[in-house]
Amino acid sequence: MGVLTKHDIVQRYNQRQSLLLEESRERRYAAGILKTASADFSALNSYDIFLSHSYDDARVVKQVRDMLEEKGFSVYVDWIEDDHLDRGKVTPESASVLRNRMNACNSLLYITSESAEKSVWMPWELGYMDSRTGRVAVAPILDEEPDFEGREYLGLYPYLDLTNDSFYIHRSTSEWVGFSNWMKGDNPQRYS
Repeated sequence: MGVLTKHDIVQRYNQRQSLLLEESRERRYAAGILKTASADFSALNSYDIFLSHSYDDARVVKQVRDMLEEKGFSVYVDWIEDDHLDRGKVTPESASVLRNRMNACNSLLYITSESAEKSVWMPWELGYMDSRTGRVAVAPILDEEPDFEGREYLGLYPYLDLTNDSFYIHRSTSEWVGFSNWMKGDNPQRYS
């Protein structure tokens, strides 16, 4: 199985960069690239995927977004389109903005990592999209490549897998569906 490892994602990211910067500048660089790519953003846009994540994973977020867009999916990244939101403070106004953005998305990928455990936004985004669309999957970014079992409530959701540059959604190692088919509404099937 090929769950996403932080090392592999960062390596893919680094291979695409002509200039590597120290981490703090690199986060700003990744944000700038994503901001440029989303210059045509409109509140009327709809997206295939809402990418729920921790801003501390900016390089990983950028690379996962790029990989999904290369497969033909449109991806919403909140700190790009709505950089005025205060990530450390949830207010009724900021929640309203995110709710409107999630209403414009068909699914949610929850990028779980060590940084994600500190997020005050992510569990709320997950619950909102689960109740709204039911089309939610966890994208575990692991330091190594063990089988992903899920943690606590995250284990309730299927997870994203990358095998041979193709994305799949898994319930277990023997229960899966291609990502494109999952986006169309298919659920993982058991294979022996």
